[in-house]
Amino acid sequence: MFIAISTLLKNELQQFGGRSVRVNFPEVPRGGEREVMGPRIQSGNRGFIDSEHKIYAGNLGWRLTSEGLKDAFANQLGVISAKVIYERDSRRSRGFGFVSFESAENAEAALEAMNGVEVEGRPLRLNLAGERSPPPSAKENSTENNLESGELLSSIGA
Repeated sequence: MFIAISTLLKNELQQFGGRSVRVNFPEVPRGGEREVMGPRIQSGNRGFIDSEHKIYAGNLGWRLTSEGLKDAFANQLGVISAKVIYERDSRRSRGFGFVSFESAENAEAALEAMNGVEVEGRPLRLNLAGERSPPPSAKENSTENNLESGELLSSIGA
């Protein structure tokens, strides 16, 4: 006995061969993230206000938006803004983001209160976010390597 899946109604329980069958279709078809999430991503990151006092938020749910991340921290004092980071090409969430605060005290208090709290079924993994340093240039890198190898040779000869 064969029945086309398209004849079954989405989310409606049907009987098939004496068994209950429910057909679920994904909300976003595979590869369709850009069309569905693109406008939401662009509007969500446009209003991000950076601060030197921010928290790195990891283990985020794949559907969590910047607005949803900010809403999760709504009860914390001094929240300025939040941003979920997305891949450029596919527009899929990278699973982390940042929440900026008015002061270091507000950021630390939020870190203590929210670390491990479940948001969309996943426990947040939080750390204070530090400033990223630019990658060393090739010239600086080769000088460091020469010093390290020179130090190594001198310690072997001693």
